[in-house]
Amino acid sequence: MDKSASDQTNNRLEESYPHEKRNLIVFALNQILMRLGWMFKAESVVIPAFIDVYTASGTIRGLLPLILRIGQSLPQFLVAQRVARMPKKQGFFIFTGFGFALPWCVLAGILSLTRWSGNVIVAVFLVLCTLHWLAVGCNHLANGTLQGKLISPEKRGRLLAYSNIIGCTLAIGVAFYLLPRWLSESPARYEMLFGATALFFGVAAAVSFYFRELPSQPEGTAPFFKFLGDALLLLRYDRNFRRFAIVILLFYSIWPLFPHYTVFGKRTLGLVPSGFVTLIIAQNASNAIGAGIMGNVADRSGNRFVLRILIFISACMPLLAVGISRMPTGAQFYWIIFALMGFTPVSARIVTNYTLEIAPQEKHPQYLGVMSLFQAIPLFVSPLIGALIEEFAFEPVFIGGGVLVLVGFLLTFRLAEPRFSQSA
Repeated sequence: MDKSASDQTNNRLEESYPHEKRNLIVFALNQILMRLGWMFKAESVVIPAFIDVYTASGTIRGLLPLILRIGQSLPQFLVAQRVARMPKKQGFFIFTGFGFALPWCVLAGILSLTRWSGNVIVAVFLVLCTLHWLAVGCNHLANGTLQGKLISPEKRGRLLAYSNIIGCTLAIGVAFYLLPRWLSESPARYEMLFGATALFFGVAAAVSFYFRELPSQPEGTAPFFKFLGDALLLLRYDRNFRRFAIVILLFYSIWPLFPHYTVFGKRTLGLVPSGFVTLIIAQNASNAIGAGIMGNVADRSGNRFVLRILIFISACMPLLAVGISRMPTGAQFYWIIFALMGFTPVSARIVTNYTLEIAPQEKHPQYLGVMSLFQAIPLFVSPLIGALIEEFAFEPVFIGGGVLVLVGFLLTFRLAEPRFSQSA
């Protein structure tokens, strides 16, 4: 009886997700290469240190999370209707994947071939960074909808685990070999870092040509504002999704602090660029370990349980940073903050996977689009966070952020676990 039920389940999955094994491999290769590219431009270490070379403004650093989230979230909502109508999502996924690479290729060329002033470099960087994140936002929506179409829910956590373990392990090896050479020079060779980023992102996009995707029936051609209205009505009629949106608002209130951790360490503990390699390695190591553990736990125990753990970890980060900064030997332990930060990419994927599970498949673009807006809202205050740090110092702002995320952690106990209710 059990064997017959298992065979029926496997047959049903093969019909619903044809070519799943091949597509799992392609997704894994894409995400491994993306992880390698991301390591060279780590927003928590490399980008803040690069900006700090040209300006000490906390407000400028505060713009980074805002650009990141607006670029990542707003396009998802604006293009969700168009993606929902596409019979095949693969072409859009590939196109936006190449959009990852182009801004970093241009920036690497500018740093190599020009001697522009610091203010011009910062302005150009902000423009290119915005273009990059616009592509990231569109690509994440395409990734989520394509994964929802090609990969069964029971294997998405496994995909996250194995791709991150392999990608982060390779990133640690590359970081250990290359980054000390490029960061220890005076000045640091940021053009090499950004050139490597462009290379890996470009290869990741090229790998995506090997997906096998069958065309699906488009949802229809509703006008954008009707699509917008229907999407926002989800918050009214789906109580669990409404609670989840509040949790996400509180959870993402911690993200405006990310660009400030490196500068906080430099100013309070005397960190130097050559020491950034340790921070990057710690971040990638915890990303690999966290993805391996959390991805498999998510497949067994559900995404809600894993999300709760990850939100609690995020709440501890700023509070622990303040505590370590007051230790006489705090510089030796500051890598712990970036090890905890390594769970952030895992949490972003778990948020997506939970959203996919609580939404009907035909409404995946709408749910993902609305969720991307709620992820963006806290980032609008990120320039204000930078200004508050300049006015009142790092510590009170860090403590306030940690308390907000702890409230979000408590609210996760009110969320539903759809996988268990479905099996019941």
